[in-house]
Amino acid sequence: MATNYLEMFKNLQITKKELSDKYGGDLHLVKLEKPVKVSNNDVINILNAIRNGMITLDQLLDWVNTVWFTDLYEYDDGHADSIASVLDKLEELDEDDKKLAESDIEKYIKALLDNKEV
Repeated sequence: MATNYLEMFKNLQITKKELSDKYGGDLHLVKLEKPVKVSNNDVINILNAIRNGMITLDQLLDWVNTVWFTDLYEYDDGHADSIASVLDKLEELDEDDKKLAESDIEKYIKALLDNKEV
């Protein structure tokens, strides 16, 4: 059942707060036997969601920080370097006055599709 909540969060069906509530608070303390895989398509979906106004920048950052900084998720082995490079760029949006331009979204999606680092 817990994995279902992780999948739901990964697919933007629940918020970080809802996920955190299900795990009793600090997601950084949760250790799983088998983390949920994040594929390049999952990252492309999150980029399309922000592009299409389905999520806010704060929701994007919650997603990136949860996938990047907890042990709940792991990257698909075949695309790990590409995924990590895009998440690294997205995580920088947390800094003052950083914006996510349409050209950046295109560049990140291309890198994920081509399995290349940004």
